[in-house]
Amino acid sequence: MNHYQKLGGQAIIYGLGNIVPRILNYAVLTAYYTRRFSVEEYGVITELYAYVAILMVLLTYGMETGLFKFSVNSENRDVVFSSAFLCISFTSILFLLGVQLFRHQISDWIGYAGNPEFIVYLGATVSLDAVSALVFAKLRIENKVRRFALLKIINVLITIFLVFLFLEILPEIRFITASDWYVVHLKNIEVGYVFIANVVASFLVLLLLLWDLRAVRITASFRLLGNILAYSIPLLISGMAGIFNETIDRILLRRFLKEGLNPLHELGIYGANYRIAVLMTIFVQMFRYAAEPFFFNMYKSKDAIQIYANILKYFTIFLMIIFLGVALCIDFFKYFIDSSYYEGLGIVPVVLMANVMVGMLFNVNMWYKLTGHTLYGVYITGIGALITVLLNVILIPLYSYHACAWIHLLSNFVMFILTYFIGQKFFKIDYDIKRIIVYVGFALVLYFVGYFLQTDNDFFNVGIGVTFVFIYFIYCNRKENLMNVFFKKHES
Repeated sequence: MNHYQKLGGQAIIYGLGNIVPRILNYAVLTAYYTRRFSVEEYGVITELYAYVAILMVLLTYGMETGLFKFSVNSENRDVVFSSAFLCISFTSILFLLGVQLFRHQISDWIGYAGNPEFIVYLGATVSLDAVSALVFAKLRIENKVRRFALLKIINVLITIFLVFLFLEILPEIRFITASDWYVVHLKNIEVGYVFIANVVASFLVLLLLLWDLRAVRITASFRLLGNILAYSIPLLISGMAGIFNETIDRILLRRFLKEGLNPLHELGIYGANYRIAVLMTIFVQMFRYAAEPFFFNMYKSKDAIQIYANILKYFTIFLMIIFLGVALCIDFFKYFIDSSYYEGLGIVPVVLMANVMVGMLFNVNMWYKLTGHTLYGVYITGIGALITVLLNVILIPLYSYHACAWIHLLSNFVMFILTYFIGQKFFKIDYDIKRIIVYVGFALVLYFVGYFLQTDNDFFNVGIGVTFVFIYFIYCNRKENLMNVFFKKHES
């Protein structure tokens, strides 16, 4: 098995832990939420989970990558993990206590004064998930990909069950709905049930993860912890800037819309159509889970530079296949959301391309993680965040969520260019940039041709999309012999 097959195989297994839950979330929960809740209520979900994404980065503060860095070739992996685990657990408990104490002030500040309980639910979810994230990272280091996948799937299955239990089953059971406790605590909280379901699911999954720690001797080394934090804190800053690029538009959208537009309505439209691009996000995430430990393990290999270069090229091809598949088959994917959200379908190709840039950026930014120059990650993502915030503040009043989508693409592109050129000075990798440009360009040409061939017939449009995806794959396979690289049995 060659290195590309190994990485691809691990990405597929990680994908089961990522793509299956995301597909379930996409096909079941997104489809259900956009039909069960009003556009404005879905806007609430969209905005509050933007805060969750930001807080998740804050509470893990780069420890996952720090764990990879200090565990590779270390004889004291348990000490490395224990030190990081105790630190994350302590800060998560402090955060949860702070949220409970200041829930009213926080809910007033973000515009949900009537629902401080939402803040508590989300705070609990983030605290539990932060601790879980470190144990999941340990599973990745140990290549326990099947266990990783199983627990990710269980998480979403529990969430789906609880959502339907709270919103569809319990309201139909009279002796429960007639009880005083139900009337006081659970009746008519609607969107709140989504947050409660996530808290319970996160708690149960953490209990299952703790089983994996039964053989670990929990002991801390404060000196080692100091070294891990020194490496990880710059990643926190760059991670915060990065997550701002991903999510801050949903927070700004509500605050900078021109008068006359309903902020939660616009948020709901943006959030639902953003979700259509989830297949690209899934693919990038499953690659990241497999690639991060792979890159660190390959770092000292004599073939590392060439392998890193080839991975970017191959990964870009697969990113563009997904781009074409979703963008040109939008008349299939649009049925996963309610028709009341269709007015925002035009942003889907833009969001897809923004996520293509996220995937390419992850490949080229590994240089500063591998070499320890993590401050450059802070500078680059800081520039991206600045672009995102400034342009959204200026353009949201003019173009609403359309501005958010295009700025997301621009910011990721700028960060990719900066990361590539700065990286060549510190960790030179001879990426095949000419071919990568050709593959991206050819995919975009096929997209525009397919777009102008579209008719009012959904089946015809999807047929055109599938045909163009097939043409693109055949072209790339002839150039790169992809089938041979990823499926040939002997070493390439």
